[in-house]
Amino acid sequence: MKSLIIEKNAIKNNVAAVKTRARGVEIFADLSGDAFGLGLLTTAKLLRDEGIRSFAVSDPKDAETLRSAGFIEEKLMMLRSTADSEELRRLIDLNVICTVGSYDSAVAINGLAEENRTVCEVQIKVDSGLGRYGFMPSETDKIASIFRYMPNLAIVGMFSTYSQSWKSKKITLLQMDTFQSVLDKLTEMGFEVGTTHICDSAALFKYDFGRMDAIRVGTAFSGRVPGGVPGLTKVGYIEASVEEVGWFPKNHRVGSAVLKKPARLAVLSVGYYHGFGVINLETGQGILDFIRFRRKKPTVKIGGQRVKVVGDIGMMHTIVDVTRVNCRVGDIATMDADPVNVKGLPRVYR
Repeated sequence: MKSLIIEKNAIKNNVAAVKTRARGVEIFADLSGDAFGLGLLTTAKLLRDEGIRSFAVSDPKDAETLRSAGFIEEKLMMLRSTADSEELRRLIDLNVICTVGSYDSAVAINGLAEENRTVCEVQIKVDSGLGRYGFMPSETDKIASIFRYMPNLAIVGMFSTYSQSWKSKKITLLQMDTFQSVLDKLTEMGFEVGTTHICDSAALFKYDFGRMDAIRVGTAFSGRVPGGVPGLTKVGYIEASVEEVGWFPKNHRVGSAVLKKPARLAVLSVGYYHGFGVINLETGQGILDFIRFRRKKPTVKIGGQRVKVVGDIGMMHTIVDVTRVNCRVGDIATMDADPVNVKGLPRVYR
């Protein structure tokens, strides 16, 4: 028996913390990556119950799932810019706010909206330094032409995305100033830029600037903001039953480790495949974090006692030292795991 446990009250506590830090501005709940592993639909319903009415997705299928589940009046925004006509047709039919991150995407959306005799709401993405989607800050003339010459687009906002908000205040400030300069130029040209937003989960809790008209948060709801921030509760842990228990002699090899003395070991059928002991190098943790992580292995709790992992965490199994723990086959072990890394396990909501 093994599963990913999601505690709803922990999410609710994090929502309350987000609202406090948001100071009244609109909150876009980022539901990318199956709500960062928390589960798209269940999480969206929980957030809606807590008063959040604006949601951001990164896949048209997620927008379809939400609309089909009764999210009709809620604001849905597609974060990813695309010029793919098939994706855009689905988004327009679902009344989703599309992201315009290039002139080509603007032309594609405007053409499809004209074909459907409708006006599509869009938000314009500016690349202030992340380097994935968006107009360059120097391309204000291109952005202005969208305002001027694309009548089937209703520009309801503009946004950008920080690249290193979890670790560099200097770079974050620079990116905010870059984005603001684009907004100022367009405003000077006489355009209404609509709802503006750049603040993410890390920036929301680490800094007191940049809230603008709205914030966009995702990892804050799981309490797993890169770099860690106070005031949030980590959501998500794995429960797994003890599969086998036995005594092993001194010098017995367990993977890369050799026992220095006799030990009682337990086998858990959870490994790095399931997300245990996985570090997110792409979300704020670098090679030094990885080295520290390898030196200090994760621990497991059995019967309320913390026990050490012996050897390396395997793909499907983990061995722990239970010499000083009174446990037996079938007892439950708990281990911390970021839900976004977990796979192959059912979610259990409590």
